[in-house]
Amino acid sequence: VFGGPAWTRVPDGQWYLHLFDSAQPDLNWDHPEVFSDVEKTLRFWLDRGVDGFRIDVAHGMAKPPGLPDMSLADNELLRNAEDDPRFDNESVHEIHRFIRQVLDDYPESVAVGEVWVHGNERFAKYLRPDELHLGFNFRLVQADFDTADVRAAIDNSLAAAELAGAVPTWTLSNHDVEREVSRYGGGARGLARARAMALVMLALPGVAFVYNGEELGLPQVDLPD
Repeated sequence: VFGGPAWTRVPDGQWYLHLFDSAQPDLNWDHPEVFSDVEKTLRFWLDRGVDGFRIDVAHGMAKPPGLPDMSLADNELLRNAEDDPRFDNESVHEIHRFIRQVLDDYPESVAVGEVWVHGNERFAKYLRPDELHLGFNFRLVQADFDTADVRAAIDNSLAAAELAGAVPTWTLSNHDVEREVSRYGGGARGLARARAMALVMLALPGVAFVYNGEELGLPQVDLPD
């Protein structure tokens, strides 16, 4: 997804898959020991009182059998398109049910997933009672500062959560997108619009996520490595 090969070779000649960065190996959930090791990790932190986990790319944890090649002819494939075999594989739900079973032993804990899929029905699957507690819905992030766009995003997000009887979620920015002050035009105008949208978001039913720095009205900046 970040460019370059999806496979890296290690000194003993074996290869490992990484759909994103080479420092982020993809786990092979076909092996039972992966489940037991992840459970150990979850319980390590839950026993120390963490409130829960944000699961990155929650729709990309399972892969189709045999890891088939995919065509790179269509660039949209690199943006989680509907026919992209790397994402939203049906067996991913088994993984989320497993994680939920562990978290159910810690009644105050919560799992929230970053879920980019096509269609409310597919999104709602991740929010079934035995899977994620919450799923990030990015419709507000994608909406322009426009009455009709914002209204459509809100209506869609409510409808998606309702399909699963789940709590709707709201967010205006994260580490993957331009901060909203800059996104809405920058300067005093962008800040005023971001304040207005914060009021809208915080008035909506459900859970609101505030991205670090959003409460200060920070604009987008380029930071050197």
